[in-house]
Amino acid sequence: MKIKLLAAVLIYIFIFQNGICQNPLVKQWDKKFGGTFTDWLSSFQQTMDGGYILGGWSQSGINGDKTQPLLDTCAWCVQGDFWVIKIDALGNKQWDKDFGGLRLEVFTSIFQTADRGYILGGYSYSGIGGDKTQPNWDAAINSSPDYWIIKTDSLGNKQWDKRFGGTNIDKLYSVKQTSDGGYILGGFSFSGIGGDKTQPSKGIYDFWIVKTDALGTKQWDKDFGGTSDDALYSLEQTDDGGYILGGYSWSGISGDKTQDTWGDTDYWIIKIDSLGNKQWDKDFGGKKFEYLYSIHQTTDGGYILGGCSNTGIHGDKTEPSWGSYDFWIIKIDSLGNKQWDKDFGGTAMEGGTAIDDDFGSISQTTDGGYLVAGPSFSGISGNKTENNLGIKQSWIIKTDSFGNMQWDKTLLTTGQDEIGYAFQTQDGCFAMANYTNGGVGGDKTQPSWGFVDYWIIKFCDSTLTTGVSNFQPPPSAFQVSPNPATDKIYISFPATVSENITVKIYSITGEVIFESPLTKGATEMEVPVGDLGAGIYFLSLQTEKQVLTKKVIVQP
Repeated sequence: MKIKLLAAVLIYIFIFQNGICQNPLVKQWDKKFGGTFTDWLSSFQQTMDGGYILGGWSQSGINGDKTQPLLDTCAWCVQGDFWVIKIDALGNKQWDKDFGGLRLEVFTSIFQTADRGYILGGYSYSGIGGDKTQPNWDAAINSSPDYWIIKTDSLGNKQWDKRFGGTNIDKLYSVKQTSDGGYILGGFSFSGIGGDKTQPSKGIYDFWIVKTDALGTKQWDKDFGGTSDDALYSLEQTDDGGYILGGYSWSGISGDKTQDTWGDTDYWIIKIDSLGNKQWDKDFGGKKFEYLYSIHQTTDGGYILGGCSNTGIHGDKTEPSWGSYDFWIIKIDSLGNKQWDKDFGGTAMEGGTAIDDDFGSISQTTDGGYLVAGPSFSGISGNKTENNLGIKQSWIIKTDSFGNMQWDKTLLTTGQDEIGYAFQTQDGCFAMANYTNGGVGGDKTQPSWGFVDYWIIKFCDSTLTTGVSNFQPPPSAFQVSPNPATDKIYISFPATVSENITVKIYSITGEVIFESPLTKGATEMEVPVGDLGAGIYFLSLQTEKQVLTKKVIVQP
């Protein structure tokens, strides 16, 4: 009897523990976009109208989904242009645009601007020619790359472009619009003083930040580094008007780095104020290699860090690795103090070497949890509950607010997938994307145009509704942009408003300083905030059943 009881308990525990991690996602649609050559996706964002913008770099001419020719005419070197595609909420293509010079351009970042246009960023080896209106600072035949940004309108038409660089290698990896309407650019630089760079490198590669006004005119630049290599891959503006910078470092205590590395490379983050002055820096790592690729401010004012690690329990890492490289996420508070860390991986082996897993993105969800995404070679093992169909597949993990895994999803194709992006959409579902050489099979319903295509897929959580086809977005899915703001904000909804809503803005002391009804049938509302004065406010949407509130930052 005791043996039978123990067996029943063990079976119950097994079912319960596996049940809470079962994948609840139901696929809505998928779309591929490409030309007849190679197209690499490197940035993916939902737009204010509920659609999506996809950006990457392309070696394709006019063919497939690509309607403009490749501008790179260098026959003896690697070719590539920026390539951007706008799609609607159901994945239908609305337009695409190619931007390039006469040599290679590598696209890395896109961000929708307050005027509903876009800022595009990457790095360029080209001089004047094509869409590039300024020469490369290194004018040699085998020139080094400079930062290159392009501002477009809402239909993708170019408004202006700017290049920033020194006389050596400068690679841009992140560009965002700032609350004053300008832009913040971040990447890494091998250049000394010269060109647009006003500070010397402290080591080999350093973090390099450029701040511009709304027309792309440089206002200031800052170099941060130690005496070895330091590479920035992610940055964003923070609630206080400053910026958080994230990447990885080989440097010990030196230059701007105040903490030694635990091992070979560590995560390295820097907090700066609105003028680029350093406030603090933090190092996180184990005894081997840690590479940070993504950092975001969280709703509690802290930060979530995402990257990969091949370290076991050591240093800041409290969980062992499953394979060679696993996803590694860290939650810190507003001053950079670590609150917790989590490791996610499988046990894939190739040629006798454990290679799982690389990293793509991390984002916060409306319930306070996180989505972690990247490519994986693993089958069912470690934290991974689904086998791959092809060689390497994108792997998505949903966690709660403490980093505990709730479910995971493997995006199935017949080929090899790279990168992996995921975020929660305005309607409460999930959008995921990568680039792949897979054909029809698994989750992919369309054949490839060429060698590698962009691929996007949307899922909804079946536990949130009894009929996914009749899925109604949670009210908390409303978006506020820009935030921080200076003049006006836009409140946008994933679907038309079907109930009476009162919009109120409260001061930090609780005084109602703005009130207006929201018209039924609307999908957006514009609210002026320029006369409120700089500070923290609370935007409240009030219905008959509930009150929803978000913090809004107004800056001078």
